[in-house]
Amino acid sequence: MIAVLGPEYSYCHIAAMRSFKGASFVLCRTINDVFSSVADGKADEGVVPIENMLQGSVRETIFALAKNNVFIHGAYKLPIAHCLASKSESFSKIVSHPQALGQCSVFLKAIGKDVVETSSTSEAMKIAGSDVSYAAIGSELAAKMYWLKILRKNIGDSKNNTTLFIRFSKKKHAGSAKNCITSMLIIPKKDMPGLLVSLLTPFASAKLNLSKIESVPSGKKLGEYFFIIDIDAGLKEVSRALKPVSRLASVRILGSYGVKNLD
Repeated sequence: MIAVLGPEYSYCHIAAMRSFKGASFVLCRTINDVFSSVADGKADEGVVPIENMLQGSVRETIFALAKNNVFIHGAYKLPIAHCLASKSESFSKIVSHPQALGQCSVFLKAIGKDVVETSSTSEAMKIAGSDVSYAAIGSELAAKMYWLKILRKNIGDSKNNTTLFIRFSKKKHAGSAKNCITSMLIIPKKDMPGLLVSLLTPFASAKLNLSKIESVPSGKKLGEYFFIIDIDAGLKEVSRALKPVSRLASVRILGSYGVKNLD
């Protein structure tokens, strides 16, 4: 059983269907609900968006990774082609997930309609399917699911728009041997001048490429942060840099995994 952000035919659901052929899905209302479904044992694994090419990191996923004791097993790149769909061409409002709205900023500025945020692109299609005053931004599959007329195709700011999704569970993953990413959570033991440089230098000395570093507020004190780091290497390669880092911070390995492209 795989937990995904629903309703049916959200981009998350589409990514999971292409990754898990013939699987059964738990359709969740929010990203936090996906993590809760895995934590509570209602689902064996979860799939959530973590980063978009245009809008950057999905903060709800970043916070949930830090909060929940889960491990990343894989990642998937899904091309994103947004459409505008409605029951009527005389709609007055456009509804979608904040990420999708941000990815269609040029179109939205040109069309000049009121914008409403909701929990997912397929939830937006569901809303538009029940209220003719709304048009929704999302996938063409979701538009067809809710019997909506597709008014405009490919309305995103980039025709090469891509979202990265991660697959996770409560079970530790042995890790990929090569061509993989290792993600980790680094929580500094105390703040001090030059802390970030001191944390990153061991990786540079080991000739490891950091493909991403995300600073996240700890929620305990203003100006206090922890870091999520992605390294283009396997866990065996990364481990030789962890000893000096662990003197300054607690390190939690989130996973060592490959990335697949989904057509």
